[in-house]
Formats: sequence, structure tokens, C-alpha cells
Amino acid sequence: MKLNKELEVLLNNQINMELAAAYQYQAMAAYFDERALEGFASWMGNQAKEEMEHSKKFYEYVLKRNGKIEFLGLDKPKMDFTSVREVFEAALAHEEAVTASIENIHKLARELGDYGAEVFLNEFAEEQEEEEEQAQKFLDKIISLDVDNNNATLYLLDKEMGKRD
Repeated sequence: MKLNKELEVLLNNQINMELAAAYQYQAMAAYFDERALEGFASWMGNQAKEEMEHSKKFYEYVLKRNGKIEFLGLDKPKMDFTSVREVFEAALAHEEAVTASIENIHKLARELGDYGAEVFLNEFAEEQEEEEEQAQKFLDKIISLDVDNNNATLYLLDKEMGKRD
């Protein structure tokens, strides 16, 4: 089935949002790499890779549905973080924005009766719940352990973050 034009626009916007997310997560990884926090840097780098994979899936789906791909410009990512907490607050806010975008696309697909698009988007909706939960969990831990003011705790949490596969 040919992709509805309005849905095509939103899917293209999502491709670009995922690319921007990868760019932002890589900037966050750089923040941690510059501070020799290899575990945090690795975790953020893995997030960047996931976002690139997401953009590719959306890209392939648009093409599969005979849509047209449109790349938009990417803004410079935020890089002037002042704390670990601030980085994770930004990560959580970003994941919430991605969730809202996917929910919006899903809603339109449902209104259009595009069951195929709904099924495609279900995977991302489910994953976004997990991403938000994980970002919130890490932020809560960073706050409760006062990581930005406790080097020993920062070191231990950095080691924990580096264990992600």
C-alpha cells in the first residue's frame, strides 16, 4: 500500500529525529570521554548506535511503502554540560520527545486505518517505554547517590554503566 503523504512527512521527521538523537548521544559520549568516564561514554555511544539503527529502520520502511526520503538539517548538539545529572536529564527529555513523536505517528496511522504502519510502530512504542524507564532509573540513581559530588560513587557508577552490552 502506498504511504499516505502526511504519514510520509511524519516518518521522515522521525528519521531525522533519530539521526539528531544519535548526534546528541555521541556528543554526550564525548563529554564523558573528555572526563575519562569510559563507562558512561560507552553507554552513550551504544545509545548513539541504537538511534542510527532506528533511523535506518524508518528509512527502509518509508522506501518499502514507496515513499520519498527527505533529509533535514541537523542542529549542533548540546555539548556544554556541567554535570552528569544534567547529561541524564537531557537524555531523559530527549527520550520523552521521541516517545511523543512516535505516539503522534502511531495515532495518525490508526486514524488513517494504516494497520501496517501501526504494526511497524508498535516495536518502537514498546522500546521507547523501556528507554524512558532506563533513563529515569539512571537519573534517579545519579540524584539519590549525589554522583556529581561524590567521586567514589561516580567511579563505581561509571564502572556499572560500562557493563552494558
